[in-house]
Amino acid sequence: MAQAAEARWAAPEPTSYSIGEVLEAVQADFPALTISKLRYLEDQGLLRPARTASGFRRYTQEDIDRLRYALTLQRDTYMPLKAIRGKLAALDAAGTPVPLPGPRAVRQAQVEPEDVATVTGQDQAVVEAVARAAGLSLEATGAADAALVQAVEAVVELAEYGLELRHLRPVFQAAARQADLVEVSAQAIRGHGSAGRERAATRAAECAAAMAALNAAVVRLALAERDL
Repeated sequence: MAQAAEARWAAPEPTSYSIGEVLEAVQADFPALTISKLRYLEDQGLLRPARTASGFRRYTQEDIDRLRYALTLQRDTYMPLKAIRGKLAALDAAGTPVPLPGPRAVRQAQVEPEDVATVTGQDQAVVEAVARAAGLSLEATGAADAALVQAVEAVVELAEYGLELRHLRPVFQAAARQADLVEVSAQAIRGHGSAGRERAATRAAECAAAMAALNAAVVRLALAERDL
């Protein structure tokens, strides 16, 4: 009788999801996500799904929140996975739930190139001019859309400092050369199949973040030489 009462009042098991259900839940915001990348993120220690007796992965809502957090940081800030893993570890140590992405991050993930003008509040001509300067096709989708939003906002902000788009041509040219270097680094480890593509994409994102950090540091050094 006591056992029956205990079973009746036992806390329900948390809802769990298969890897396919997780992919379906977040793919609208992250259309480039694949099952291969989910497994890769697990290998890198960002996700910790439970396993059934048969070895199948089962994800909780907390796992899905961690996934959204990691993918948002990688997409919107180009943060390397090592740094994202560190942030997750710090949140775990503090017992703090991962922060969910704000509405702007989600909007950037979903925006189409022709809607960047609406998101940024700029004329379509400005968006197209920035896209051309960056060598970006207006038919690009996914992460390129968020990057285009960031580029337009940066160009508009720099205009407030008296730097027009024509003055920024060397910045775009340097970025294209840096992208060439990142591509060489990423292709050096790219193998066959989706796993190879994920390795190359991760290497590219992390290399780009390091390149951006170097660029910022070199600019600061150059300004210091000018007493600025």
